[in-house]
Amino acid sequence: MKNNLLWIWQNPSYPNFTYGKDKIVQQIQAISKKQGELEGSMKHLTLDARDSLFTENLLDEIIYSSSIEGEILERSSVRASLRKQFEKLQNLASDKHTDNIVSIQKDVHTNHEPLTQERLNHWHHELIINSNYDPTQVTPGEFRNYDDMYVTSGEGMRRKIHYLAPPASELNKEINKFLTYCNTSTDNPIIKSAIAHIWFVQIHPYGDGNGRLTRNITNHLLSKELGLDIKYFSISHAINNDLRNYGQILEDINRVSKNPTMDLSTWIIWHTNIIHKAIELSIDIVDKTIAKTKFYDKIRDIKINPNQSKAIDMLLIGKEPMINNGIYRMITGTSQVTASRQLNDLVKKGVLQPLSGSKGRSAAYELNLDEKI
Repeated sequence: MKNNLLWIWQNPSYPNFTYGKDKIVQQIQAISKKQGELEGSMKHLTLDARDSLFTENLLDEIIYSSSIEGEILERSSVRASLRKQFEKLQNLASDKHTDNIVSIQKDVHTNHEPLTQERLNHWHHELIINSNYDPTQVTPGEFRNYDDMYVTSGEGMRRKIHYLAPPASELNKEINKFLTYCNTSTDNPIIKSAIAHIWFVQIHPYGDGNGRLTRNITNHLLSKELGLDIKYFSISHAINNDLRNYGQILEDINRVSKNPTMDLSTWIIWHTNIIHKAIELSIDIVDKTIAKTKFYDKIRDIKINPNQSKAIDMLLIGKEPMINNGIYRMITGTSQVTASRQLNDLVKKGVLQPLSGSKGRSAAYELNLDEKI
């Protein structure tokens, strides 16, 4: 191989990727087991709670996928757009940009028709058209028409090149190979989603939005190939928790000097572990939802005001292991005197109990998790 080759797409054998199946089999089995745990836990949820879990995971997927690329979306607008799309509610306070993004997600997760270039272009158009894009670099819904598509970080003297994508003249050919793989490959769905993820990043066909689109493709393939009409976990949430490794592994895999054989094993293992972590995050949410339901069932005959409910909810979902006067005031907006009175009321009713060793001004409380109150 010529020594002047820098990027994976310059390899004469590209895109004939290799990977070690033996290294990945155990991880795939672990995901199957974890998915079973999630499905088992969800049997304890009401239909409303399942719908809420789906909405929250889709909300996370949209928020975190955008955040990975440096775009911060208003959570309230995304939530309103979700309700408009899935609950058919109108006159909610959302903007056109989040409405478009949610519309894409609905197609990603529920439309199991084959991927086409037209479909990708539609996703890209809806993703970009109402954003603050640079019209000199990006045409919504169209592949870039220039060659110097760099992935960089830093500015000025500190600018670092992490990747250079294929030239514009190669994009149609490369995307056709990619789409053929997505639509016809019989690879294991977990492996297939990982390969598709990094392959689309390598092609980088658009002037902007490639990262968000590749995660859409990953979600589409997982939903379609695993037969999930509704997917109850967020890939982007788990990726966001491991961003440093995400970028570093992508860069290492795509450099010929570090990966002359186009071996995707390291990437597939990392990506598979991310799916595992995404399911674990969802299981944690389900467990906390069940705990919340059980606790409120236990105290259903006790009069609780809205401020006290906020405090109980915070403790149930694990945001804080305990609560004191300061935390209570922060989440409820009450005065110090009112906070003290309402906390003491919860202690008298047996909902809270004093934290061992705390008293006076440093008094703190935890939930009373005894079977009976």
